[in-house]
Amino acid sequence: MRSRLSATALAIGLGSMPYAALGLGWLGGPAAAAAQPYRGSGTSAPEPKDKSPGAVRQRALSKARRAALELAIGQLESQSGKLGKSEKKAVMSASDAWTGSYRVLSERDEGDGVAIEVEVEIDVARLRKKVAGAPSSDAKPLFMLEAIELGDGCGDRTAKARVEDELVVGRAVAQGGAPLRVTVTCTPLGPVPHTFVHVARAVVEAKSDARVVARSSIDSVGGDPEAAMTAAIAEAAQAVAATAALHRRGVVALRVAGARPAARLRRLERALVQSVMGVAKVELARVDAKGNVVLSVHGPSDAPTLAQALGSLDAPGVKAQVLAVEGPDALSIELH
Repeated sequence: MRSRLSATALAIGLGSMPYAALGLGWLGGPAAAAAQPYRGSGTSAPEPKDKSPGAVRQRALSKARRAALELAIGQLESQSGKLGKSEKKAVMSASDAWTGSYRVLSERDEGDGVAIEVEVEIDVARLRKKVAGAPSSDAKPLFMLEAIELGDGCGDRTAKARVEDELVVGRAVAQGGAPLRVTVTCTPLGPVPHTFVHVARAVVEAKSDARVVARSSIDSVGGDPEAAMTAAIAEAAQAVAATAALHRRGVVALRVAGARPAARLRRLERALVQSVMGVAKVELARVDAKGNVVLSVHGPSDAPTLAQALGSLDAPGVKAQVLAVEGPDALSIELH
């Protein structure tokens, strides 16, 4: 039996090198504060399909990380009851993205194979939210997935299926909505010096009618270039799905310039509810960086329909000019 020096041991003392922290498997950042350690073990033996000497080790490492993730999900299920089936499937299919922070505790030969035990840092709060399933809502997703375009180096249909799974599970798309086109750009960043890991960058961008709905750029690590890229694509797709899911049918974001004094805005809110067909409720959403008030208008089928209604609105003390239809659920007006 011979022992190997783990990626963790090799990375010690490399703090001044680029991506040295990634060599230890620790991704850091705000999520690290919510992470909890879970242990997992994996074994693997040579297979005819192996193309490199490191394939056996990488397979055992992947199994060990996956086992730690299964343990974390099992613990959540024991605490919270039954979890979402499709959500659990999506998490497990993207196990590399959820277990990027790990260290090898032990590694030993078993005949021609290898056995590895790891300790994985998992963001439990984020995982709990992911596998719990989205709350039911009468408002359907605004978008329908039109196409997914993969750039060079992104892989094959497996990568495309991963992006689609994240959008569906994240309740970001459904049939009959506004067309959403997703592009994925991939950049291999190469191996981390003196470690077993590789780094890759994936940029996932979603557009509807030439308007960027969501965009995410993620750097991730893996035991080989393909694993690193798969993890990066999965995590970037998760982020894009979370943003796109905020857009629901029947809710229009109405950006209002000239909303001061406040009495002018209140007159607009009353006029929308009392005089515009289909409007059921108006809520204050936020104030944007330019000081414009953004209202959530519930009821209209889309922004062009609301724009048409506002163009013919005749209410005392309310004079609205449509500035732009910014998307299927976004509209800008100015009050005079």
